[in-house]
Amino acid sequence: MLSTEENELLCRVGPGTPMGKLFRRYWLPALTSSELTEPDCAPIRLRLLGEDLIAFRDTSGKVGLVGEKCSHRRASLFYGRNEEGGLRCIYHGWKYDVAGNILETPVEPPSSMIKHHVKHRAYPCHEVNGLIYAYMGPKEEMPRIPDLPWMTLPADHVYVRQKMVNECNWLQTQEGNVDSTHSGFLHARANQQGAVRRYRTQNNPPTLDIEQTSWGVRAIVSYPAEDGKVFIRTNTFVMPVYTALPNGPSVDGKLDGFNVNTEVPIDDYSTRRFFISIQRSRPIDAAEWDGTSEYFAADGTRLLTRANDYRIDREKQRSKAVYSGIDASAPFQDAAMTETMGGISDRENEHLGVTDTQVVALRRFYLDALQALQQGGRPPGLARSAEADVSYEDLYLASAIISTDRDWKSQIPEVTTHTLAGVR
Repeated sequence: MLSTEENELLCRVGPGTPMGKLFRRYWLPALTSSELTEPDCAPIRLRLLGEDLIAFRDTSGKVGLVGEKCSHRRASLFYGRNEEGGLRCIYHGWKYDVAGNILETPVEPPSSMIKHHVKHRAYPCHEVNGLIYAYMGPKEEMPRIPDLPWMTLPADHVYVRQKMVNECNWLQTQEGNVDSTHSGFLHARANQQGAVRRYRTQNNPPTLDIEQTSWGVRAIVSYPAEDGKVFIRTNTFVMPVYTALPNGPSVDGKLDGFNVNTEVPIDDYSTRRFFISIQRSRPIDAAEWDGTSEYFAADGTRLLTRANDYRIDREKQRSKAVYSGIDASAPFQDAAMTETMGGISDRENEHLGVTDTQVVALRRFYLDALQALQQGGRPPGLARSAEADVSYEDLYLASAIISTDRDWKSQIPEVTTHTLAGVR
């Protein structure tokens, strides 16, 4: 369990908070490219780490992420005109570029120097493979873009499947990602097939080995299998907000695809989740991956929420056709658990078990990262130059039946094509 003080330390992400400062040292997924459909399209509202922002794509296609309130009289720039290389406030015509420079102040006299003295709040953006990342920290500490495969593989190998908002604190959704043992219950269905569901059952408890690395925390979850072998599945947390899961197609009998769940704090009580699918050796076929679009209305709002009890079907629950009774994709079953913990879970009153070891390790990793930052050190997984780059060469994924007479890593070449490390 966490103390009340530790829980507050980890969960609060607004400006000036310790965790807010930590997150602001990383490039964070902020929105999908499809939300800004074309140059000079309508701007959109975006809340990130407790800050109200406006995202827009200028005439050249560059993405801007700026403070919502105009620097002149604090009107909302959501209503602004996106035109000719900048976003113009409709109140008095002040115009801003993607870097927050004031381009025009038309109601001021020609001699006015105000546009040279005022800089609007703006955050650098990096767009790649369907996602737009933002850096909200000190300019002098801006890290390199990490060499992670969803940023370095060709665009047709990466598919941003969906995004959704959970009405709860970010840590609850992140902990749900690294909780490897709930799948045999929460996500169980009567008609499931394959090795994953054959061994990850309610009556076959696993053992967990936890590895802490320079970039995150990995669990090697081992389920007993036939002939003295084990079914192993890795669950891999990558700082700051990613969890890589070996779900997806195989090529020539080897694991080749995987999912990445991305948990980004909107504020203390809500989280934006991005679901990314990656195929390493060939272009991705979106039809091979489970979708969630049927659970959203045309305007993108969720159809299964706490207000309608996630449309739980008690008959399907009783028959075990859908063990949870929530007949939807896994993210919505997860939401029913994490959202009903409350806006911020009361972790002082939880009682953890042996198989919660990765949850504990995740919390400790974040607390250690906070301590490193507060003591003037560099948080994990950051690099400022190519010479000091962070290596992801040991960022393995595995989902396979393996022998128990050899270390699991020695068998990786037999079950997966290569590591997650990307090539820039």
